[in-house]
Parts: sequence; C-alpha cells; structure tokens
Amino acid sequence: MNHPLERTVRIRCAVEHAFAVFTGKLDLWWPPGHRRFERSRLSLEARVGGRFLERSDSGEEFLMGEVRVCDPPHRLVYTWFPGAVDRPTEVEIRFTDDGGHTRIDVTHSEADSGLGDLWPERAALFTRGWGVALPAFAAFAESPGGSEQPGTQT
Repeated sequence: MNHPLERTVRIRCAVEHAFAVFTGKLDLWWPPGHRRFERSRLSLEARVGGRFLERSDSGEEFLMGEVRVCDPPHRLVYTWFPGAVDRPTEVEIRFTDDGGHTRIDVTHSEADSGLGDLWPERAALFTRGWGVALPAFAAFAESPGGSEQPGTQT
C-alpha cells in the first residue's frame, strides 16, 4: 500500500466549533471550483452510515462519500469517491485542542480502493484539492460567518 497524503491546519477556535463547521456548514465553505455541478448544495450527515452528498439545483445527486466513523468533536472518517476507479479512497480528519486553537489533521489514504500504481497520480490531485479546501475551511471557521446557522449565506 502507498503512503497516505497528510495535511494539517491550525485555526483559532474551539474543537467543537471546528467540527461543527466542517460537518454542518460544509456548503458554506467548500470551494465552488471543487464541485461536480455548477450550482449545488453539499451536505455531510455526521453519523456512521451518513452520506457526504452533492445535490444540484435540478435534483441530481452525487455521492461523494459515506461516513465510517463519527466521534464528535474529535474524529471523522469517510470514504471518498471522487478520483476513485472502482472503490473509494478514505479520509480521516482529527480535531485536536491546541491551546485556544484547533489542530486539524487530515489523512487521505488509498485504503482498499485498489488504486495501486495510480495512487501517486491521484494523491497529487488530492494534494491540490486539500491545498484549496483546508484554507477555505480555516478562513470560514475563523470568520464571523463561521458562526452563522447552516444554510444561511452572507
């Protein structure tokens, strides 16, 4: 198995807030260029068996992943279908209290996807994706908008 992709970001907020923003306000911070549909809504059902879903304005759905582990507010593990061939990769996110900040550690692995020799190519795409998504998440979580109710936009 190939080495997983690992990324870390540290943000100024409580662990509970970081987890709630990541899971409950996903649609508000997820980068527009990282969606399948031009106009869509994203949701992540923060429970084991929950779906990570993108729904277009016309009602078309794309299952991005399924939640395998949900231990609020510290850990989330989900499968990831974008970039997969036959079976999904896996994303694990840990939220750790870091003295007035929260450290978010993302591990994106090949898991049982069977990518094998294709993993380095896919990992490069995932690296670029996390390089956009994590800063967007951090900026939103630290902003006044990060305290809004899910589903509202400014």
